[in-house]
Amino acid sequence: MTTFEWKFENTKYHPLAHPNESATSAYERMGYDIADFYEHFPCFVGAAYLARFISFYECYKKTLGISGHIAEVSVFRGACSLFFGNLSVLYEPTALTQVHGFDLFERATYPDDAPKGYGFKENYERVKNLVEIQGYQSHVKLHQLDARTDLPAFFAAHPHLQFKLVLLDSGAEYEIVRSCIETFWPRLSSGGIMIFDQYNHEAAPEETRAARDCLPADAVIRTFPHGWMPTACGVKGESLKTTQP
Repeated sequence: MTTFEWKFENTKYHPLAHPNESATSAYERMGYDIADFYEHFPCFVGAAYLARFISFYECYKKTLGISGHIAEVSVFRGACSLFFGNLSVLYEPTALTQVHGFDLFERATYPDDAPKGYGFKENYERVKNLVEIQGYQSHVKLHQLDARTDLPAFFAAHPHLQFKLVLLDSGAEYEIVRSCIETFWPRLSSGGIMIFDQYNHEAAPEETRAARDCLPADAVIRTFPHGWMPTACGVKGESLKTTQP
């Protein structure tokens, strides 16, 4: 396995952003119940994890009133898809908005030589069970497919699907990001948002390259004021021409 060394973005690290190893070990020794970790989660997570979901929340709020569903590519354990499902229950209780999660669920998103902590793979049935336990079968739809090759056939079978929010979290592979931008950007409603989890970040240089190659030349890619990851987003219809004074 190749030894990976961070050189740029990941060296800008705030000591309070993540619980350190000693804190994690302390949590394990203190005998908390499982319920404590979700009922009192701010006691255990660092600022970076909170910032991540605040960023998703802010993007979601900006799409209220825009027609379309929500998509996540690379679902892993389902945290983001279920988070968006919860937001839809809270803010759109009678709307038909659904969350569509796309993942192969059979292999890690990142290559074997990726740095520690950057190989993400989860079993489809396990994520499906999480959705069903919470009774979210009609809110969160999981699609087990290869985003590099299977999206055209999926949308040929479901041509009506339109989206207002798309989260791309497969930045390690150029072909996945390219395929997703080419597929989802035309299906993103005007004013809808495409979120890039690791744009302009050394952890996933192929995400930046694919976005550079496939997005409209005048697309504006914005960052998050308090964000860690996701690192950027683009609004459909917003361009340099529309943002210039």
